[in-house]
Amino acid sequence: MFRVPSGRKRSRWEPRFGHVGPNMTPMVDVTMVILIFFMLGSSFASRAWYLTNNIPAIKGGLANTPAKAMPVTRLEIRLRQRGTHTMAVIGVFQTEDLSGRLARWLRQKKKLLGKKTQVLLVPGNNVPYQDVLTVYSDCVQAKFHHVAFGLPR
Repeated sequence: MFRVPSGRKRSRWEPRFGHVGPNMTPMVDVTMVILIFFMLGSSFASRAWYLTNNIPAIKGGLANTPAKAMPVTRLEIRLRQRGTHTMAVIGVFQTEDLSGRLARWLRQKKKLLGKKTQVLLVPGNNVPYQDVLTVYSDCVQAKFHHVAFGLPR
């Protein structure tokens, strides 16, 4: 409250109180609480803005971890019976010459694919067993070390 010093009259233009206007302290407090409430509420309502992964935390970072090897390449050879001939199908490559053209193709692929290539032989229902063994022997001669047999579909 503004008071006039004693012995002097207050002029009509002098304010009666030194403070004019409402008290702003409670309004600032309430505004801050509402702001914090909305900031926290909006972060729970939105989706995550961070990339997540399933990699475990490693002490010292990724510099101490060994490099991961490339995944194994799988080569699937499907054998189908067409009349009296057996056809080998590998992706878009097809041949009826099991011990000639297929053997050369497998040797070329072995050079390109490397050591860790898995070969899966999938014979059809009516493919003769001798033809399956011929293709298996072509794979072994091409030096594929991981050759397996799959069930016909």
